[in-house]
Amino acid sequence: MWVNAHTRLTPETYHFVSLHADAGYSALLHNIQGHAPSAGVNTNLGIDYRLYHNVFLFSVGVEGMYELNANSMEDHDEAIPMMDTEGDIFQMHLHVDKARDLSHMVNLNIPLLMGGEWGRFYFMIGPKFSINMYGATSSSAKVTTYGEYERYYDDFYDMPNHQFITGMPVKSDMLKMKWNFNILAHIEIGGRIGHMFKHKQFRLNPDKVRMYLAGYVDFGVLSLITGKGGAPVFGYEETDHGVQFYSQPLLLSNLTDGATFRNFNIGIKYTIAFEGKKRQKSYIYDYNRVERNYRKRGGNQNIH
Repeated sequence: MWVNAHTRLTPETYHFVSLHADAGYSALLHNIQGHAPSAGVNTNLGIDYRLYHNVFLFSVGVEGMYELNANSMEDHDEAIPMMDTEGDIFQMHLHVDKARDLSHMVNLNIPLLMGGEWGRFYFMIGPKFSINMYGATSSSAKVTTYGEYERYYDDFYDMPNHQFITGMPVKSDMLKMKWNFNILAHIEIGGRIGHMFKHKQFRLNPDKVRMYLAGYVDFGVLSLITGKGGAPVFGYEETDHGVQFYSQPLLLSNLTDGATFRNFNIGIKYTIAFEGKKRQKSYIYDYNRVERNYRKRGGNQNIH
């Protein structure tokens, strides 16, 4: 019985510096009752070191991430018992609609990815360590108020001197917030694409510049917010000048107490990789080894 062992005679090892850009849909998943997950956009721009050995791929780098989410807000209705200047009791009805609540996230990501490449197909998987650099959120809405008296058949609208106003805008400032450290589980699947440029370098050395197009998914493993209380999303204060209404961003409101927030991103990634310089091989004739009938696989010379 013959047993043959086969090994790759010339292992392929290449080193690349790559640039990547991607964009896609972002969802901020949470467990707040009565509020749907937030929807938005996610973009990344980064630079990586990429190692290609036979079919094995390894990549480590750094990227800047920006994520914008529009938080889902429902209309709000409330009745406030009040007394007018003549001492009559009435109900001030408060209706809040056209709410707009946005959150911004700028993170520094460190992706550590591994995978494989066969022909034009490739995939990579691994964690991204995500450090928050900037966070902010804001909210705005329209408020309509009207008065209801028991002794009057009709309600009272559009009387600014009684604070009955239609479509009054209320908004918060752009408020800073801190997102927690996160770990993103990342996977991308795609392939090499044809040369998009006509530069001479691309035609003479097609493998030295490689381009890839892939779909990617990022899922946050850790909760992004630690709820520490706050004001209600919509509220009012009674002052010497009447009732003052305010709007509080969802992510800074009391609704975040005990809630978990995780981001989920899906999109398209484009990568262009530039091969690094190879170490040149030198061949030295070894007289003694040749005299002993020494044979090195692939030739009779020493490779240094």
